[in-house]
Amino acid sequence: MKEGKDTEFGLIPLNWTIATFGELLDGFTSGATPYRAIPSFYNGDILWISSGELNYNWITETLEHISAKAKIETNLKEHPVGTFLMAITGLEAEGTRGRCAFVGKPATTNQSCMAIYPTSKLITEYLFYFYRQYANYLAFKYCQGTKQQSYTAKIVKQLPICCPCDVKEQQAIANALSDIDVLINALNKQIKKKKNIKQGAMRELLTGKKRLQGFTGKWEEKTLEELLSYEQPTKYIVKSTEYITNGIPVLTPGKSFILGYTNEDSGIFNDIPIILFDDFITSSKFVNFPFKVKSSALKILKIRNKSDNIYLIYNIIQTIKFPLNDHQRYWISEYSKLIIFLPPTKEEQNAIAQVLTDMDNEIAQLEKKRDKYLQIKSGMMQQLLTGQIRLIDVTSNTIEEVKVVPIDKKKHSKQFDEAIIISFLVDRFGTAEEPLSRFMYTKLSYFIHRKHDCKVVDYNKFAAGPYNPKARYGGSENIGEKNRYFTLVKNAKGYDAFVPQENIQEAVDYFTQWYGLDIQNWVEQFRQFKPWILETLATVDMAVCDLEEKGIDATVSTIKTYLASIPKWKAKLDKSHFSDIHIQNAINESIRLFKI
Repeated sequence: MKEGKDTEFGLIPLNWTIATFGELLDGFTSGATPYRAIPSFYNGDILWISSGELNYNWITETLEHISAKAKIETNLKEHPVGTFLMAITGLEAEGTRGRCAFVGKPATTNQSCMAIYPTSKLITEYLFYFYRQYANYLAFKYCQGTKQQSYTAKIVKQLPICCPCDVKEQQAIANALSDIDVLINALNKQIKKKKNIKQGAMRELLTGKKRLQGFTGKWEEKTLEELLSYEQPTKYIVKSTEYITNGIPVLTPGKSFILGYTNEDSGIFNDIPIILFDDFITSSKFVNFPFKVKSSALKILKIRNKSDNIYLIYNIIQTIKFPLNDHQRYWISEYSKLIIFLPPTKEEQNAIAQVLTDMDNEIAQLEKKRDKYLQIKSGMMQQLLTGQIRLIDVTSNTIEEVKVVPIDKKKHSKQFDEAIIISFLVDRFGTAEEPLSRFMYTKLSYFIHRKHDCKVVDYNKFAAGPYNPKARYGGSENIGEKNRYFTLVKNAKGYDAFVPQENIQEAVDYFTQWYGLDIQNWVEQFRQFKPWILETLATVDMAVCDLEEKGIDATVSTIKTYLASIPKWKAKLDKSHFSDIHIQNAINESIRLFKI
């Protein structure tokens, strides 16, 4: 049997401590709200944090600011950077209970925030992750109140906490969990960007404002009744509400959607794909799996003409703003009279649907990756915060050489990141006999940033196309050479090029961790592209991005006008690979590659 101390959080190592917040920490003060009837109290520059701003973050700006006079007259304390803040009121259902944050810039708080300071015994970075892991448990056991559970300073001081006695080990645990948080947050930002791009594409493609190449003709006006038939789901209603964890999904109105699963083998709806309409919240879902339902408030919508693209119709429905009637329900009879516009040919319907499907698949893959890391983090928190996994050698008091998260935070600077991209491209596209030229890696790195970050920065308009001078002069190439990832040489034509060196696999591993296998596979398609095609594509794509920001549609004419307005790019129009047909091909490729 493993030795350890038995605590309410489980077994912890013998050299860890179990104590109360009050025994290990300091502070325990809440703020206040200055008298709002005095306008001058809210005209200052002192940060004033409300509990609603606690979102597991470092707070460096606030919605409201107070004056020095308000601070003095309200007897408010200005908390230093690193102060831990926790919401002392809130409900689990509303997501406010258990919220916490750090003070990132000296600030005061309102009365719903409890401020806690670190000591030589416990750092607040460790407290932050411990509290996130056990917030609901602590609130359920120690909070006062029924409808809105609340803490007082006295209660918070009595909350239990287990932690390493050694502050170095506390910091190592906090750093490991912080690293995976960085990765998860980066994926969330990427998912948000991709969703915004899809929303923009829907506004353009689902209204006919932007047409895919090769399609013309006026869009047709249709009512939903002409396109869809509906069915009451009564015969598919589940009989038993004792749900299981797998089987046939049971769908319900509202946000939950999948209520649970059943093993009932009769009354299953199989005629998919369909659209499910929720007449309680005027929302629809695209469903392509067999199911049963909990309520007849879900209406089954099926296409009348099998050649119509139901996924496209579903996406068009998402753009409709539903006016609710007096009963706050939108009956199917009213719903069916709504008018939408549809592309005149099935080919255009399918082409638009494919673009949107590709976007959805890309978002789904990112969400799957994000959810995987969330699961990893959940397991890590449980094990690290109870000492089941140790990150420090307790005999030598040094950090072990154990990587628990796939990111090297210390080295993950912008310059190092670019060196990793260059190294990956050198490994994938270059050899000792045919080294990868600077021209080629510049274009390929542009495409990687465009795909991964959605919007490219640091690339300037040079004669050869988009070029990032910071890679060459900002240290990235030097980092790659210093780490023996690659070496600068001259190719057969006398131009700068790069060949792989003995440590390049280390850089490739970093690239896999930070960018994933999807981008590695995606970039392979450029292997067949001629250098002049890459120049045309990168230049046109950058022009498309700039025009889009200005609200100008990207056409051959607008692209040529734009290129002519850039002194270093004007001469490109004299090149054969910037003819009208090549520009149009580049626009089409840009749409295909980046779903603009």
